[in-house]
Amino acid sequence: MPPRQQGPKRHRYGSGQPSHVVKRRLVAAGMTAWQLADLLGVHEHQIDLEELPDLPVRVLLELARRLDIHPADLMVGADDLFERPRQQQVLDRRPPGVAHDALTLITALAHADGPLTADGIALALTWNSYRLDAALDHARAHPDAGGALTLRHVPPDGYTAAPRLDILRPDQADAVTGRKKPHASVRGPIQPVEAEVLLRVWVDGGIDPGDAAQRQALEDLAAAAMVNRGDIIDVLPDHVAYSLLMLSEPSPPTDTPHVADH
Repeated sequence: MPPRQQGPKRHRYGSGQPSHVVKRRLVAAGMTAWQLADLLGVHEHQIDLEELPDLPVRVLLELARRLDIHPADLMVGADDLFERPRQQQVLDRRPPGVAHDALTLITALAHADGPLTADGIALALTWNSYRLDAALDHARAHPDAGGALTLRHVPPDGYTAAPRLDILRPDQADAVTGRKKPHASVRGPIQPVEAEVLLRVWVDGGIDPGDAAQRQALEDLAAAAMVNRGDIIDVLPDHVAYSLLMLSEPSPPTDTPHVADH
């Protein structure tokens, strides 16, 4: 039996490298770990290489697509699985020219003013659903189908085209975009004064106007789309309110004085 031919080895992230690479890809994509987790329908702490093996395969595949990472690099020991050939040949029933259709699809999405639904794409390109599904399948399976652009899914049912994240080195991307610092929406942990401001906006609809630190924190949170400013009251966006509601309710104080019976 001839020895198995060894294919090119992919870079496997080491124990100290993965977080750095994932964070780089998140910044390049203009997303926080929380935003990515929300798109994938999981909790932020699960976007961690130690937690990934417990996630459904569909989440791992979508995570790999979002960050332009090979799925085998997210799952230890998955190289053999992804490189194993099928036992039976599967007939390709897709119409001829599907690669060109995928390129046309991605180019059309790049020209669009915003994300399009599948129905919107089919209407604009005058394609039937079978042709569109084949083009979408090919674009998903071949991230390089659009050259420098790749297909992105915009939940719940939209599609767009965006630059690939695996072409330029990080220093090249920084030099071209001039974005040495993350976008305003890409934030680290909130500071104590920001947490206080979020609580005040949630409960009272505003802050203490005489507190300069709170005013600055409110401006920073508004710039990061974590607070919606209003003429009379400020409110939390739905995604921020949702994340706060996910927190467990505090236990009632134990030193509350009892009202004497009359």
